[in-house]
Amino acid sequence: MAAPMMKNLAAYLFLLFSITSCFDDEFEGSRTLSLEHSFDQGTDAVFTKRGTVVIKSMQSKRATFSQGSPLSTQDRKLLKEVAREDGIYRIRIPIRETGEGTVYVSTFTKACAIYESTLADTFIISVDQSGEVLGVSMATDSYCSGIEVPSANLTDWNTKVEISVSVSGPVPDTQSYIDKIKKDEREKAKGTQADNRSFFSKYWMYIVPFVIMMFIMQSMDPQQGGGGGGR
Repeated sequence: MAAPMMKNLAAYLFLLFSITSCFDDEFEGSRTLSLEHSFDQGTDAVFTKRGTVVIKSMQSKRATFSQGSPLSTQDRKLLKEVAREDGIYRIRIPIRETGEGTVYVSTFTKACAIYESTLADTFIISVDQSGEVLGVSMATDSYCSGIEVPSANLTDWNTKVEISVSVSGPVPDTQSYIDKIKKDEREKAKGTQADNRSFFSKYWMYIVPFVIMMFIMQSMDPQQGGGGGGR
């Protein structure tokens, strides 16, 4: 009885672990971002909500875009006018609130590229490893060739979202480098430090034996000289 119970328990734990792993993978790093856009030109552009971006998984870099509502007749007319004037189309994403207001990441492209692509574009959202949004960029497959697009084709957005996760580079070992510089400076200071001792204090171990030897030689010379004169 014990063996079957242990097998069933092991199978149950394995199933539970598998379900938990799938759940974590599916929702790991999930985050919803609001996407705003503007056809206005100049520094005081008014932005309206275009839709939402849902980052489903940071690990697998999966994200989707959902538009809030179809492009209105007024916006379609405005997009066409801005495209003819070679103006720009802007987007922005609010990422956090501060005491000074909302912080955004933003980008822009030529309105004619959005117009001629019939609202087909790709967003690349850059995030760090903790999931914080660092920036956004936008691309289209159109090159502004001057073609006319029917208004009926400017209703729904065809948007793809890509996630780019930045990887932290190696951190320089600044403290070790500073310690090495300080050590080199100490060694250099020791090597260049002036020696203020007197000449005798520096070289007494050489002077004293030389003086003793000279004294002995001078003491022996008179005797040798006297013996030679007698012969």
